[in-house]
Amino acid sequence: MEAVKVSDSLISRDKIVNRRKSCGVHYHDAHELYYMQDGRTTYFIDNEILSVEKGDFVFIPKGILHRTDSGECRKNTRILLNFSDKVFEGRSQELYQALCRQTVYTIPETNIPELEELFRKIEREYKESKAYGEILMHSYITELLSLLCRYQRPGKRTIQESDRIIYEITAYIEQNYRQDISLHGISQRFAISESYLSRKFKAVTGIGINRYITYVRMSNAEKLLKKGGISVAEAARSCGYNDTNYFSSVFQQIHGLTPFRLIRTLKEIT
Repeated sequence: MEAVKVSDSLISRDKIVNRRKSCGVHYHDAHELYYMQDGRTTYFIDNEILSVEKGDFVFIPKGILHRTDSGECRKNTRILLNFSDKVFEGRSQELYQALCRQTVYTIPETNIPELEELFRKIEREYKESKAYGEILMHSYITELLSLLCRYQRPGKRTIQESDRIIYEITAYIEQNYRQDISLHGISQRFAISESYLSRKFKAVTGIGINRYITYVRMSNAEKLLKKGGISVAEAARSCGYNDTNYFSSVFQQIHGLTPFRLIRTLKEIT
């Protein structure tokens, strides 16, 4: 299973009963807010593995690899909200920085109805497409995110001990993706067999370890190119590739356009 970029609908609801709910590895060009209305799931986000329960909210910045799996829990009701950078324009940039300091937000039960009502208001404006609807939607989304930061309760998120090694490995990959790392090298470093590591990594994250390394490199390459002031060859070397042509080919497979095209598109916008 490869990481894929999915199209973004502003708001969507989903309810699963009597079966496991699993979502493949993917990422968005928009920011995502996940609300677990009922049930329980394990959330794999970048290099974190988190337990998400009823009443929890998850904020995922755009471009971040993530996956969910309800495991033994056979009920799952959730609301997804996908929104652009426009929500964070102006003073709301402070809100974005605050949201990025935490991933899972646990909200007191007494505050949940207020937040659910904001979801309903956003959904109504989205469906009716009336005058000034976009302004109202952005206002409601900003209010929802602000209240998340206000109402959040501190709490330590735990992962299963059997999954801890995968958490350590994803953190290692994030820190060392510029180097020559591979399944073989990582298995030696963490003193586990290649076959076990390969099976365990895919079971937890939903993606093969070599593919995951590629995604981490390409995700960081995209960030470098969007930031500007760097050539494609420099971006390739910064992400562990000595062959610019090969780097460009892999970049296109992941992002749907070549790095050269990305640079041209950014120049056209500015």
